[in-house]
Amino acid sequence: MKVVSWQSVLTEHQVHTTRALQDVSHESMVIVSGVKELKERKGQGWTMPDVSDLDVRYLEKSGWWKAGIDILCANKEAIHLFNGLWADRRFFALLLEAQRRGIQTALITEPFAEVPVGYLGEGAVWKERLKTKLRPWLYRIGGWFVAKKLKAVFAISNKAVEQFSKIGVRSDVIFPFGYFIPAMQMNGLSCSSVEGGIKLIFVGALIQRKGIQTLVNAMRICNAKKLNVQLDIYGHGDVEQLRGVNGVAYKGTIPFGQAQKVIAEYDVLVLPSLHDGWGVVVNEALLQDVPVIVSDQVGAKTLIEKSGAGLVLPAGDCDAWVNGLSRIAQDSGCVRAWKAKAATFKQCLLPEVAAQYMYECLREDLHKPDKKIDNPWYSVC
Repeated sequence: MKVVSWQSVLTEHQVHTTRALQDVSHESMVIVSGVKELKERKGQGWTMPDVSDLDVRYLEKSGWWKAGIDILCANKEAIHLFNGLWADRRFFALLLEAQRRGIQTALITEPFAEVPVGYLGEGAVWKERLKTKLRPWLYRIGGWFVAKKLKAVFAISNKAVEQFSKIGVRSDVIFPFGYFIPAMQMNGLSCSSVEGGIKLIFVGALIQRKGIQTLVNAMRICNAKKLNVQLDIYGHGDVEQLRGVNGVAYKGTIPFGQAQKVIAEYDVLVLPSLHDGWGVVVNEALLQDVPVIVSDQVGAKTLIEKSGAGLVLPAGDCDAWVNGLSRIAQDSGCVRAWKAKAATFKQCLLPEVAAQYMYECLREDLHKPDKKIDNPWYSVC
């Protein structure tokens, strides 16, 4: 089984699973990338993954249609796995053409944002509100064209499962999925204990979408209650919103690829996002036995629901976050129990596990009545 992977941009989020899928399928893959890197990601410290062992083709702006058609024609028997409907508009046109030619197609996709917040930065309010209104219609239109001919949709989060069901994709070809990265070897370094107060860490862009204001307000209240909780924040963005809040310290940025090493020094990772298609930092924490308190608008909340290694709280609800932080401040045994659950669960998060699951979903005998594929990351599929 050969797969051609069409990715709008190559990132660590998908490269490891792609490489593992190539290994499990015993067939060389072709990876088509829309751009080499995004300037917004680069500005946040992201670097290009090592793809020297993979067959990567970049779709240039000039002559992209002919180049794309050439790839489709040279790989007629392959399954063409496209990254999202609208992540790269050129890919949507090529997806339509592939289906017109009778070539097998599949999607791997995050949910679209249902709240008016910028994804990679702070956009104009009116523009984000307009995008929020238009997205459901754009996806519905896109779904009308392609949904019935898709061999599989790898839906990144339960929200994506729900959205793609609504635009006409059959439920039996939707497979809940995620992003998966390898565990960083710590060379004997030990994770933090929960003695002497709870140490929290936030890693991510300091933008509205990440729910920073909810977290900071909750910390203000916890500090007023004299709770022994300390929050360290790492990331690019507006640091002014953090100043003057006792118990909150800004620690700068983490060099790309080193997040797991830093997270391992803390008791709990917090991710209060108003919208996060997945949130791979949740994986990074669990891979180092660090539990997570996450909002219910983060795709990777499913990892916490499945493992029990943390807590899921309502996005934007300051009182709920105060209660959640109070709970761990007053019961360190709770955090220890979460750590043990993370240690047990983390083997499910390896890219090799994800690649095997994807391979099983794409196999030709998928729709046999006795075919059942166990999902390692979702409680209800």
